[in-house]
Amino acid sequence: MQIRLNKFLADLGVASRRKADQLIEEGKILLNQKKAQLGDKVDPERDKVVFDGQNLTAHKEELEYWLLNKPRNVVSTVSDEAGRKTVFDYVKTKAKGRVYPVGRLDLESEGLLLMTNDGELANRLTHPSYEVTKVYKVTVNGIFSEAKMERLLRGVRLAEGKVSFDTLELLEKDGRDFVLKVGIHQGIKREIRRVCAKVGWEVTKLLRVKLGDLSLAGLIVGNVRKLTEEEVIGLKKLVGLYENSNL
Repeated sequence: MQIRLNKFLADLGVASRRKADQLIEEGKILLNQKKAQLGDKVDPERDKVVFDGQNLTAHKEELEYWLLNKPRNVVSTVSDEAGRKTVFDYVKTKAKGRVYPVGRLDLESEGLLLMTNDGELANRLTHPSYEVTKVYKVTVNGIFSEAKMERLLRGVRLAEGKVSFDTLELLEKDGRDFVLKVGIHQGIKREIRRVCAKVGWEVTKLLRVKLGDLSLAGLIVGNVRKLTEEEVIGLKKLVGLYENSNL
């Protein structure tokens, strides 16, 4: 399955799509041993993409799968021009190669972040068509009502289109502060914060606790661990990759 090159780079955490386009324009991305062009598409299973001397075509390398409990104020990229701490800093001494975050957690958000060099798995886990649910524990401030809960399940309109929560449950409530359990499979930037804002709720803490069947399972904040073989198989089954797997 082909995807736009800038999206492929963004999904791997190399750079944002805008920054990826800049890297392409500057001739820093090689696609099948030639300088890539804006608008190029890539098949992660067949094409060879190279940046900064690193082969980003993950299936040609030894595949690695790491789970990080991301702390707050850490950037979900491999490097950061501003010198901020990145998620790669937590795994670089443990992984044999360069692994990339699957999807993003914004700077203020915390919790479960899968990191891998398996480009096809990363693409499928983040593509909305595979409907892989991510579950969050969300602390909110505002006026609570069941009508607002129902509205978020029906969906609200953002600039990118209609966004709705797959599941929504009230866990705790103390005055204007309450905690929600949110399930969502769409992948729009800062979607939970923006959706909650539509009903007057301010997100004060956002913690991702599950990706499909993968959970933090007691992993301490700032720690990483390798996925078990069973966990990798579970993720591949979820997106239809297990039949072609060597696991």
